[in-house]
Formats: sequence, C-alpha cells, structure tokens
Amino acid sequence: MKYLKIIFFLTTIFLFSSCQKEELKPNNTIVSNNQVYEFIDIDWVLTDARFYMENMDNGDKNFYDHFGSSQFQSTLDPVNGADIPFDSISQGVTTWRFTSDNFVLNGVNYYDFTHTDNTIMAIGMENNSSRPMTIIDIDDLSITFLVHEAYGSLDGVNYSYYSTLTFVRAGETCTNCQPSSDYGYVYQGVVNNNTSSSPIIGTKWVVTKYYDGFSNNYPNDTLDFYSGTQYRINSGTPTNYTSYSIFGNNMSELTLYGFYTIGGDFSGMVPDNFVTNGEINSALFTDIFNTNNDKLVWMVRIQ
Repeated sequence: MKYLKIIFFLTTIFLFSSCQKEELKPNNTIVSNNQVYEFIDIDWVLTDARFYMENMDNGDKNFYDHFGSSQFQSTLDPVNGADIPFDSISQGVTTWRFTSDNFVLNGVNYYDFTHTDNTIMAIGMENNSSRPMTIIDIDDLSITFLVHEAYGSLDGVNYSYYSTLTFVRAGETCTNCQPSSDYGYVYQGVVNNNTSSSPIIGTKWVVTKYYDGFSNNYPNDTLDFYSGTQYRINSGTPTNYTSYSIFGNNMSELTLYGFYTIGGDFSGMVPDNFVTNGEINSALFTDIFNTNNDKLVWMVRIQ
C-alpha cells in the first residue's frame, strides 16, 4: 500500500541522513534537519490540503487541491463521504491541537492518541474508529500530515487515495508552506466537492418538523446559512456546518454542529438539488457522536 511505502521511505531516510523531517520524539518534539521543533500545546490551523488518487486498474495518478478560490470546505473521502467529524475539513476553520493527554479537534472534540515514530494514531473516535496522522514535513511555522489512506470504487473503477494537510500555527501566516507534490502525480485542479460554492450560502430555512422515533415535533426554528462555514439558529450564536456533494452520487452530506433544534451535532444525506427544490423531506440525520437517536427532518427554504 502507498501508505506503507511512504512510512518506509521516511524511516529509511531518517536512518541514513538528517535531511528528512520525520521523527516524533518521546519528549513530544520533532527533530528535522538537526533542529528541534515544538509540537504539543500549539493550535494548528488548516491552510492547505491536497487529495491524491491512483487508478488501480490502469495506474494513472492524479492529485487535486481540496480548496480553491470558491471552495473552502471538503472531505478527506470525496469518494464515499465523511464518516466522522475528523473527515470534514474547512480552510482556516479546522484546527488540531495535541496535548500531553489528548488530540483536540476544532477545540471541542477530545480523543486519546498514541504515536510510533512519525505516526500519531487518534483512538476512541466516533463509531469506535481511529485515524492515523503521519507527519511528513515541519518547520517553525507549519506542519504537514499524510492522512486517510483508503480504497474505493467510482463508476466501476478501483482507486486508492489519501490526503495531505498543511497547518500553520494560530496567529501566524505562511506563504507556500505546502511541500512539493508527490512524485508521479498529475495536477487536475480542485477536487469536485461542490462545498463552499454551494447555493446554500445566504439561504434561510425553517425546520417545520422532525421525528425522534417516538413522536413528531414542530419546532419552527429558522436556520440562517450566512457564510460558507457557519450558520445561526433563530439569530443565535454562530456554529459550524459543512455541505458537500459526494463523488459519483446525486446526494450531498449536510452536517450541522450545534443543531440543538433536534438535540446535538447531526449529519444527514440530502439530495444534491435540495437548495433549488427548497425543501428537505424526511431526511435521516444521525448524531455524529452516537449519543442521540436518529431523527427524520423536514425543512423548507424561506429565503
């Protein structure tokens, strides 16, 4: 697998030279080019991301930017969609922080983690899942990880794929901090997630009904999607959301954090054309932390 090849390559370079940025030391610092870089207790803000995809049938290799001039949300798995909050990324919004005890996602989700050499493993995540994060580059301002190696099928073709995520220290700016693209991959533009360019931006919706497994409820709350990353319920406190189409599918995944109208952080599959149609009818929304029952949701667009 490509992931294993990358790990072996990094380890080999570290053993025979001091040129590769690679090793996570027991004291929670990283040694690169004979320099020691601080790693823990830093808020890392996501600035750039790439998606690498290899056709397993003919060997074609392509890579894409996750973000572009009109797209600043994406998912680490454009083929199958996001399974847990870790898989949804937003440029300038997604944050990672490592403490001596936890991996902290977006300042609100706390997970245990372990590490071996340059690979950190977040464990105890939603759906009893885990996520490896391999450090492939670091300097005083930025850090880059290789994440989410996976396999999938699209239109009958088999693919392997992974992403690289580049973070910058909170409060800092960094130009051209992404490492060079992986050898042999051809650039194909921005990955087709249809996220930040989604017409949901600037629209308002009323939650007319939801079913919680026991009874119908009629909250009549208004959701205002006033930006590409945040929405408000009844003009209240802004909270995050993501909305993106899935490769090879006519459905979109809509994730609403702080969706207290139905009781928590929920994600649901809705038709790609739901904004144009102006309604969501009986869409199944699942609690991303598996603490609440699934809900069937009805919404209508009012603006």
